[in-house]
Amino acid sequence: MTWAKNDILAAVGASTVVAAGYWANALSPFVCTVVAATGGALFAMRSFGRVAMRRLLRGRDHEHEQQLRHRDERLAQTAHELRTPLTAIINCLEIVRSGMATTHEEIDGFLEEADLAAQHLSFLMNDVLDVAAIQAGRLRLEIADHDVEQLIAKSMRTLGMQAARNSITIHKDGDDDEDGLAVRTDSRRLRQILFNLVSNAIKHCEPGQPIEIAIRGEGNNVRFRVLDHGLGVADHVRPHLFTPFAGDDQNASADSTGLGLMICRDLVQQMGGTIGYTPRRKGSEFWFTQPRAAKVIVAPAEPVTR
Repeated sequence: MTWAKNDILAAVGASTVVAAGYWANALSPFVCTVVAATGGALFAMRSFGRVAMRRLLRGRDHEHEQQLRHRDERLAQTAHELRTPLTAIINCLEIVRSGMATTHEEIDGFLEEADLAAQHLSFLMNDVLDVAAIQAGRLRLEIADHDVEQLIAKSMRTLGMQAARNSITIHKDGDDDEDGLAVRTDSRRLRQILFNLVSNAIKHCEPGQPIEIAIRGEGNNVRFRVLDHGLGVADHVRPHLFTPFAGDDQNASADSTGLGLMICRDLVQQMGGTIGYTPRRKGSEFWFTQPRAAKVIVAPAEPVTR
């Protein structure tokens, strides 16, 4: 144990006072013992406090270093995830511009692939930007009444092409008993939520496994369910599923910004719904609800900006 210079001088001074008082009979042996014991205890406590403080600071430094390392790893992972669709766009356009695609079918195929990658990139960029907007309290929503069938039809093309890349098929199971089922929501945000949930399911499924999107009217709400037959979510991850980066703990190889589920939670809640996870015997079910519109909608009503 290392003593500071002031501690050593204080200890020598106290010892001198005690010794002088004892030999001069100015202090009784009992008083000398009490003074010496008290001084020793104070010095020990001070030294222990310094040691504890140094350990605490070292622990904080180590924790800070881990947080910085974790942040850098996530930034690199996010950059990789953003670069993937960007590279696909550049490659497809270069093939078309160079004349390597010679038929209309080939050209249309590469342009469609570039369009899909652009939408993928747009959703990912929205995730990153939405985190900042949500944390700053500046998230803008355009709430209106929308026909569910129209919303899903717009989403299925992008989702279906994304799944086809991984040899996965997506099936829609609608509510046939509900004619003109409608929700009050932000249509672009709802498609962003579906994209994130389906993307998460694709990453944790084996090629050839189906993914199902099921929609049901439930009282004043409409429930959207994304069901897969993948590995499911580990028990220790479930309590933290909708926090940043938690979903990647069970599959470190999955490309992801790590923000999707947290953003889904915040978007759903700000649009008046709830979100959750239900384990299955094989696979996972992620679901969310949105307020049900009171009437059948043929065309979207004028949005209300929040």
